[in-house]
Amino acid sequence: TITNWQGSTLEDFEVPRHPKKEEMGDRIVPFGNNLYIERSDFFDLEGPEGVANEGRKPKGFKRLLPNGTVRLKYAYVISCDEVVRDPETNEPIELKCSLFPETRAGVTPEGMKRVPGIIQWVEAKTAVKCQINQYDRLFKTDEPGKESGNFLDDLNPKSLEILEGCLVEPSVAIDCLDLMAKIRENAKDEGAKDNEKMYHSELAYQFERSGYFAMDSDSTPSKPVFNRVVTLRDTWAVPKAKKGGGNKGENQRNRGNKNNNTNNGAVLEDVRRVAIRAGTILEAGPHPDADSLIVCKVDCGDEDSSEPRTVVAGLGGKIPLDELVNKKIACVTNLKPAKMRGIESTAMLLAASDGAEGDDEKVELLNIPDAVPNGELLSFDGKEAPEPDAMMKSKGALKAFDRVKACLRVSEDGEAMYINEGSNHKMQSTGGAIKVSSLKDVVIQ
Repeated sequence: TITNWQGSTLEDFEVPRHPKKEEMGDRIVPFGNNLYIERSDFFDLEGPEGVANEGRKPKGFKRLLPNGTVRLKYAYVISCDEVVRDPETNEPIELKCSLFPETRAGVTPEGMKRVPGIIQWVEAKTAVKCQINQYDRLFKTDEPGKESGNFLDDLNPKSLEILEGCLVEPSVAIDCLDLMAKIRENAKDEGAKDNEKMYHSELAYQFERSGYFAMDSDSTPSKPVFNRVVTLRDTWAVPKAKKGGGNKGENQRNRGNKNNNTNNGAVLEDVRRVAIRAGTILEAGPHPDADSLIVCKVDCGDEDSSEPRTVVAGLGGKIPLDELVNKKIACVTNLKPAKMRGIESTAMLLAASDGAEGDDEKVELLNIPDAVPNGELLSFDGKEAPEPDAMMKSKGALKAFDRVKACLRVSEDGEAMYINEGSNHKMQSTGGAIKVSSLKDVVIQ
């Protein structure tokens, strides 16, 4: 409950349907004094969960706390002033909060410290109830029946979880009604061809921090139903590395689906989640505080920005700076930005190294054919096209990237490769294979 909300009217926020696709247009999100948030977005320091954690917030938790602040996405910064509790369970049932009017629509006023946490919300009066069918893997293991000889023993009892009474913003309900009306009209058209038929699943969303969902044919005007088709992260355990050395990458398992490159609506292989793009180094200079580092300006072909990326790389003394300017390179562009000795790096250059220590190390950047445009996603032969994460910043995503990096090598022919499960996959572009100048049979890092 927003205690300092003026009056009983609602305020409409016009927000994009997609953060990077303007052509998809905007949607209207109502805001008022009564809102719903995810229970997991509030950590109750004074309740049962806080007692269990000795009165400390979880490490890295940036969302709402008692007497803490958080930003409601697209709307205002709020502070939690009071927690109303169930008298029997002591669980929170209402949070009384106040908003900061000057923080509307993402604004941080001068003199106010930026609030790092952002949470989702829906306005209580206009929210629409729906049913969510949370589909997960049919089996608990990636090799059903391997241990017992009966694959039925490994059926996942949680492969379908039905959630009733979930709430979505009204624009979702409007989209559902619109598509259902079109489907009814389409069904009346006896002359419609099979490829012109319309289906409920054509309406799909990413419900933030939950997964990707498509409308089910059981939906009605009063009760939309959505099926989860893809989760946002993989929950398969990664097998421990076997003792005895060998190629670190060869014993790594693809995410959830060994020896199968098609995801069939499941999670993607690690290597398809990483955005390795072609780029051009526009400027290169020494890092002001570290001789081992250089600072580059790199054109990575970003469609949503005309500015080049700042990239800090450990190439100080390894490659002459004048040889880097205007050089085509391969870089990872969807890692979380990281500060390196005070300068934020927003991409990572890929280079081959012979593994020698100190000044004896020989390093070569991957060579990208000049005809390849900046921003092109590089792929690997024998693998499906990349479908990279928007940003690899969760622990699971970073582990996935580490597994991919461990599998990147230069072959004896000087070609960049992804070596996994005993299979070699060449890195390739529209201009041909990706190679290095002289190094062979070395790691890429």
